[in-house]
Amino acid sequence: MSEQLRKQPVQWITTAAELKACCDKWITQRMLAVDTEFMRSQTYYPITGLIQVNDGNTSYLIDPLAFDDFTPLAELMENPGVLKVLHSCSEDLEVFHRFLGIVPKHMLDTQIASALCGYGFSVGFGKLVHAVLGEELPKEETRSDWLHRPLSSAQIDYAAIDVEYLYKLASILVLKLKNLGRLTWVAEDCEAMLRQFADNQAVDNSDARIKQAWRLSQRQLAILKKLAQWREEVAQRRDVPRNRVIKEHSLLDLAQRTPDHVAQLRKLDGINERMIRTDGADLIACIQAGMDVPEHELPAPLPRPLSGSENKWAKTVREKVSSEAERLQLAPEILLKKRDYEALTRAFMTPDDINQQIIEARLAEYLTGWRYNLLAAPLAKVILQSYGLAESC
Repeated sequence: MSEQLRKQPVQWITTAAELKACCDKWITQRMLAVDTEFMRSQTYYPITGLIQVNDGNTSYLIDPLAFDDFTPLAELMENPGVLKVLHSCSEDLEVFHRFLGIVPKHMLDTQIASALCGYGFSVGFGKLVHAVLGEELPKEETRSDWLHRPLSSAQIDYAAIDVEYLYKLASILVLKLKNLGRLTWVAEDCEAMLRQFADNQAVDNSDARIKQAWRLSQRQLAILKKLAQWREEVAQRRDVPRNRVIKEHSLLDLAQRTPDHVAQLRKLDGINERMIRTDGADLIACIQAGMDVPEHELPAPLPRPLSGSENKWAKTVREKVSSEAERLQLAPEILLKKRDYEALTRAFMTPDDINQQIIEARLAEYLTGWRYNLLAAPLAKVILQSYGLAESC
């Protein structure tokens, strides 16, 4: 089946000279499809096992285990003159940042592009290929060992087919987006994704990932931040998953119970003797550092989940957004996500001495680009209606 699906030749790249020659050729291309295979189950950082590139005619398989100099590939990925096509690229971005030390420029994520074409929200690659191209791609090698050499013929076919069909898929989606007048939409969203990824690398937000942190006081949040930063640093240094260092619920427990001596750690769930021996002193030091944060430097309280009345108000906004999404034949999640509704509810639920023009101006703090142009006016009307200041929309 794989051989029937693969229509294009495959070329291995196993030396720095071969990579440079290919990159010199690729830099003249308008578009390249790119994918990665990696292993991560036991490590903090992804371990790159394969990088695939398709130029519309050939699938190239770059072996990251065969040589050391990948400078030409890094320069290519940063070149804004070549469109790099990926699918659901968040993990690929981590691979490129770790392996090449860069964040790609001028990228098209086909998951975003397909959503803006009306294929649904967060659709997987295989399902999307079937919907757009009518082909069933193999899935068997998804979780196989990409660090083993030699790769099996099934792995090679899987890797080559992925980028071959990614290129075909992107070509169709770009044409559809052009016909729909939404090319600028996808460009904005993909650029925002790259910008957000780059920002996340520059700012430590390790504590923001921890669920239920909204339950903590400001002092407890300061302690949690110190603990989460420590866990992140240790996970990176040891190259192990965060939860291998210490689990989230244990961090929350430490922040709430604030033990001040190593012996007291034995009373906490999820902290064993080995952890106490290796990390106990550090945990106590983090707690003390959080306790020492001056009052005026404490983190702000985290927003609590919406109340019943707030959820009711948010539902009104959600219904309006769903109506706009239906008109555009898009999934509502493309327009706004749960966190957006929560932010809008907290910002606008309480009536104020405002009119539609003022509301639209304030909405610019929460909506940007094409979403603002599309939603600002209808949402302003809904907000005014909720205040009893506008006729039914």
